[in-house]
Amino acid sequence: MKRCLALLLLVLSCSAHAQTAPSDRETRFEIEAGVLSTRTMNLHGFHQSNATSGWDGIDPTVRLEAWSVKPEGWNFGGVLQPVYLEYSDRLSSDWTAKGKEFHKGDNADLTYQFHSLRGTANYPSLMSLDRESYLRLGMSVILRYADIRFRSEDQSHHGTNLIGFPLLNVEGNLALGEGYSFFTRADMLPSPTGDFFLDGLFDVFAGVRKTLSHGSTLDGGVRLFFGGYDPDRKNDYANRIFFQGLVVRYGW
Repeated sequence: MKRCLALLLLVLSCSAHAQTAPSDRETRFEIEAGVLSTRTMNLHGFHQSNATSGWDGIDPTVRLEAWSVKPEGWNFGGVLQPVYLEYSDRLSSDWTAKGKEFHKGDNADLTYQFHSLRGTANYPSLMSLDRESYLRLGMSVILRYADIRFRSEDQSHHGTNLIGFPLLNVEGNLALGEGYSFFTRADMLPSPTGDFFLDGLFDVFAGVRKTLSHGSTLDGGVRLFFGGYDPDRKNDYANRIFFQGLVVRYGW
């Protein structure tokens, strides 16, 4: 977590140096809080069935964002998104992970972490004359840490993974009148080889935004977080996830 915070400060520092017209640029902060529920938690080995079919849970979620914004220019942002989920259920299928065997019907506990730090840059592609409605396109670079702690009645497994990769970034706002708008922001990496939507990584927010006094905003909506992959060698394993959340966001 200390490393993530240090990287976030570095992103914000780089954003500050990228300013081209200080009088038109401003710094914004956004915080998001809500709950994530599990639609899909899929753990399976090479050519194996899903061992965690039907596992679900509801856990709190929080997200921190800092942005250097310019309506008609580049926006630069840093996002810290921790994901921490816990499950306890019976295995729906046998599962082999790194030489350890888990058996169908066993009681098992899973602690799943999926934390990410990302830097984003986007630029307006479409914008109304009053600048209230717009579509911005850009790119994000994500540093993602995954941690799986799995324990059954007579066996345990712990796996971690740290990887960085680029994503497409899309941000849109459609004015509805009287200070309301439809707002969305998404990072996505479709899979070129597997299932286009279910593989890769997608992180999407969509909701209604209310502009408050002094430029602050309040959003209410849904966050969809999904992706995954299939193992491509024996004695390996992979997972596929789909989390859906109800969240509230405040920006100032």
